[in-house]
Amino acid sequence: MQDEIVSNFTTYETQFSATLMQTDPMLLSDTFDIRIDFSWTSGDLAKGNASFLKMKYFVEDLLHQSVFTHKASPIDMKHIKNKIVVFPYVPTNDIIAMCLHSKLNAICHEHMEILSITIGSKYQNPKMSYTYNDTEYPVLPALKDWVGQKEYYYDAPWWGRDSIETQDYDVDENTDLTSPPKFDNILEQIEKLTMGELDLKPEGTGEVVDINGWKPKIVKD
Repeated sequence: MQDEIVSNFTTYETQFSATLMQTDPMLLSDTFDIRIDFSWTSGDLAKGNASFLKMKYFVEDLLHQSVFTHKASPIDMKHIKNKIVVFPYVPTNDIIAMCLHSKLNAICHEHMEILSITIGSKYQNPKMSYTYNDTEYPVLPALKDWVGQKEYYYDAPWWGRDSIETQDYDVDENTDLTSPPKFDNILEQIEKLTMGELDLKPEGTGEVVDINGWKPKIVKD
């Protein structure tokens, strides 16, 4: 994306609740207000709508009631059934905004562009928020530094992939990198469902109904 000022955009605002892991072994519950400014980058309205619904699902359903932790967390999350979001650093507003900016751009990149994300605690006093609107993420670690290996299943950390993944996987020199872990393909399902709801089918794929032998039936009052 080129560095330019976008004066016309759409704004989506919502909120979600999450539990945050701090530097010390302490859990804090919070509710976040989030504002997402984005632009439509495709003339395909159906697929643009699908991208928006995928973004909405990720924020309102997947992040809601999740646990925000970090790689250096002193508490093991392996047995927690909540959705776990592993940030590279302690999940403060700036790190959360930066990772979500990258993640949502990865999810919506073909038909929407995330311009900025503003996030803040609903109950913080004084009430403050952080906005991220850059096109690069210099603070976030490179893949090699993040996973600790030269080779990996993917070419980007979770915040740079078009998936519902919110953490990465332990690998070593003996890991079979040709078989990445499986995950729910709900984002793909949302897109297919949306296209179906709009009743859009590629030319030549419509159902053919055979009316040979059909006769009208007279209905008497």
